[in-house]
Amino acid sequence: MIMKNELKIKYTKDYNKFKFIESINRSVDPKHVQKMVESVRTMGVIRPIICTITNIFDGTKGCYIVDGQHLFNALAAEGLEIPYVLITAGDECEIVHKMAMLNNSSKSWTLMNYVNAFKMQIPDYRTLIALNNKYNIEPLMLATICTNGNSSIVTGSNLIKSGQFRITNVEAQSMAKAFNDFFIKIGRADRWVKQNFLQVFIRAWGTYDHDKSLTNLDKHIKTIKAMSDTGAAEAFISKNIFNLTK
Repeated sequence: MIMKNELKIKYTKDYNKFKFIESINRSVDPKHVQKMVESVRTMGVIRPIICTITNIFDGTKGCYIVDGQHLFNALAAEGLEIPYVLITAGDECEIVHKMAMLNNSSKSWTLMNYVNAFKMQIPDYRTLIALNNKYNIEPLMLATICTNGNSSIVTGSNLIKSGQFRITNVEAQSMAKAFNDFFIKIGRADRWVKQNFLQVFIRAWGTYDHDKSLTNLDKHIKTIKAMSDTGAAEAFISKNIFNLTK
């Protein structure tokens, strides 16, 4: 049970004091709120919600919930005091990073959680979401297309999570649309084979015959899906799908 003299925890029943970060907080799950209600009734309140005071979202200073929105809703539903702790955060990137760290203790953020968190402030993230919604392509592969192959799986992930992801490929939309035709067919292939396929596609862009390459893929799809050697996969895809000589 939380003691009022520990950890600089504050208490209030002023529920209107708190704001949600709509562009970053996960959507509230009513089932999870009810589980929190049951927990509170059984064990009491064993942790505070985490908040920060900032004006970066709408220009008005407010107390924003960084972690614990389900607990907040459960306590409000029960008419109980809200125990909360204030942490400092200089900008939205820092808030996102702290939210991710706090949430990782229970359920790790996915890559798309980061994308959604940054989308309100950074247009490139909104474009990435739009592409993800349109095409059947993994987010990190889309990030590779958006940087014209200059970000690998690791660097692409780090860029997205750090808030530094930017679209540098002016043909990203056209390339994503074209690659989607291939990805629909190879979707169940080994992940590293798919990554090699993408790298070859990027090399071939602007020079290959799209319809012919799709036909070639249909002929060799069983072989490609069975591949596990990434080196052999790249060479095979270059020669037999995109008819590259080098």
